Amino acid sequence: MSQDSSVEFDVKVERLGEAAGPPRIVVAIPVKDEAERIGLCLEALAVQADVAFEDIAVVLLLNNCTDGTADAVRALAPLLPFRLELHLVDLPSSHANAGWARKLAMDAAERLVASDGLILTTDADTLAGEDWIAANRREIEAGHDAVAGYVMADPMELMQLPPAILERGSLEWEYQQLAAELDARVDPEPHDPWPRHNQNCGASAAVTAAAYRAIGGLPPRPVGEDRALFEMLRRMDGRIRHSLEVQVVTSARTDGRASGGLADEIRLRTDPNHPCDDALEVAIFTFRRALWRAQLRTLWRAGQVDGHAEAWAARMRIPVANVRAALGRHPYFGAFWAELEGQSPRLAWRLVTMAGLKRELRRIRRLVDGLRARDKAAAAAAAAPKKVRAA
Repeated sequence: MSQDSSVEFDVKVERLGEAAGPPRIVVAIPVKDEAERIGLCLEALAVQADVAFEDIAVVLLLNNCTDGTADAVRALAPLLPFRLELHLVDLPSSHANAGWARKLAMDAAERLVASDGLILTTDADTLAGEDWIAANRREIEAGHDAVAGYVMADPMELMQLPPAILERGSLEWEYQQLAAELDARVDPEPHDPWPRHNQNCGASAAVTAAAYRAIGGLPPRPVGEDRALFEMLRRMDGRIRHSLEVQVVTSARTDGRASGGLADEIRLRTDPNHPCDDALEVAIFTFRRALWRAQLRTLWRAGQVDGHAEAWAARMRIPVANVRAALGRHPYFGAFWAELEGQSPRLAWRLVTMAGLKRELRRIRRLVDGLRARDKAAAAAAAAPKKVRAA
């Protein structure tokens, strides 16, 4: 039986494989009619390097599957080196979505994993790199609470897409890289330095069991549950690493299983007025958001926000009482910033559309070029020998 708040589902659990004790690492995978692909996903996990498979378990949450996925998994299970749990559930239409399926999978992983262990999640149509588990573990051991992996589309499937979609995807990818660099240079965080990316995707995510419990588990959303996970961690000042060392390859198919997922986005890329990826904001707003967050973070760390509350209220166009109320309410900067960000009309999200993508790409290139020049000059000045004045 699986439960969240007042919602309860009947879940049938099949344990395939023996276990001496609680696993140190559990991989949670939501699955919907993936009989043709689940084998490749599991085989990629079965050849992971630099891991002890007796410490690893995989939880598959089969959400309303009707295509023989369960039988395919049962047939493969004896060949796999890790413990496997099959969770079968028929979700009602109100909950039969990728967000709830991932939540149930990760909640099951949290119950199974050792108290100081690690929860990973990926997708059934995704292939983990051969060091995916080990690379995630290294990032956690370096002091991070969570890891957002770098997700690449399957190049063979990309080649089958229309040229117009490929061109838009290429432009969006460049914009995304530049936005990540701008953010890292304007609002640098010691635990997530440049180079990094800015994806927050369920195809590759890792979080310590302790951090997962601290945020109360995965937020139950029909779509966007992966981004909500990282947003909850940011609100408690969780140390998130957007690692380029942790990589997976995911499907670029247009007949995806999740409404609002990657497949839907690929199809909609032919519409010039459709917004780009939710992470792609127009250039000047990208810069403003990062700059204001960095400036407020500096004041927060110095304990000086209250003394500047009126100026920031005027800048953000919100009542000063709201700034002070948020300051008194939140012990973490992430939660404080999220509340102010959500109230400020000057920080309302303005997404890039296809019609404006090339224009915004030129603008964000100029901004990043300027930041690179600034940082290069600062590095040169710091490295230059200091002149000693004669007495």
